[in-house]
Amino acid sequence: MRNAVAIPVNHDPERPEERLQALIDASPLALVEFGLDTRIRLWNPAAERIFGWTAEEMLGRAGLPMAPPEKVAEAEQLFERVLRGESINDFETVRLHKDGTLVPVSIAAATVKDSSGRGVGNMVAYADITERKAQDAEVHRLNAELHARLEDLAASRARIVTAGDVERRRLERNLHDGAQQRLVTIALSLRLALAKLDSDPVTARGMLEDAGDELTVALDELRELARGLHPAVLTDRGLRAAVEALAGRAPIFVAIDEIPDERLPEPVEAATYYLIAEALTNVAKYARASRAHIRVEPRDSGVVVEVSDDGIGGADPANWSGLCGLADRVEALGGSLQVNSPAGGGTTLRAEIPRPPPTT
Repeated sequence: MRNAVAIPVNHDPERPEERLQALIDASPLALVEFGLDTRIRLWNPAAERIFGWTAEEMLGRAGLPMAPPEKVAEAEQLFERVLRGESINDFETVRLHKDGTLVPVSIAAATVKDSSGRGVGNMVAYADITERKAQDAEVHRLNAELHARLEDLAASRARIVTAGDVERRRLERNLHDGAQQRLVTIALSLRLALAKLDSDPVTARGMLEDAGDELTVALDELRELARGLHPAVLTDRGLRAAVEALAGRAPIFVAIDEIPDERLPEPVEAATYYLIAEALTNVAKYARASRAHIRVEPRDSGVVVEVSDDGIGGADPANWSGLCGLADRVEALGGSLQVNSPAGGGTTLRAEIPRPPPTT
């Protein structure tokens, strides 16, 4: 076995040489025997399959030819260790293929000894671990992606909490400075009118009329606040009517190219509405556009929402504070949000919002 590719056989199944040769030929491992001078003395079919060279090309070659230049020193050290009697197991490295590519391998090696016990060479088994390495790399990639998603989720939750705190403070301030102050004033006016009702009914009547006017203003302010929380038209009449109301209030021409008449799941409608509202607000503030287009395309899996304009483009999503909140809302539903804004080419905001899974 140490001096030839195949061991001569006489087709006697009882001969150990024939059985050994069959094992060598059938082995999934690349089996390579090196002499003391590093010349190759055995090269089985798996070695040809894994490394690309035929037995005729490799038998007699010296100098550890499968070691790439950066691994020659490593290969020489392994060779010397095995010659000293050390066994090598599961040593992972790379070796050259005939085409110049690197093959990830796991090496097992042991000394070949003659009948007197003297070392006369090294037998090395190479296992091709390309597939396993690819799987490991995919696992690492998925782990890194999961870690990044978890970091994004933590950041998103922090932004949601912060945004909620800011919004609560805004509502508190607006209620205190607006409707609450008006209601306090109305209460005082009603007490004064009540006090004058008998002695000066004309003045009391005027004060009651003023209080009624103030009450109307307070109700209007409360309705405006409520619309900021969740527009009544969206709840009552659906997405089309709510988006038409947004388009009607916009300072530029807004074309609604496509929007479904049927009702969508409430979270999808709300996310779509606020996405369009924020996009139109930013068009009006920054885009210098003359017109905008809205498209809401229903699909079996959800909806695709696009808001585009003919403005100056060049929008930087990183500096678009409102976009972070929208992205959080869309991603919380399992969707995605992209912004395409080349300089001078307008801006297109596109979101894919999936339908929520059915409840059981």
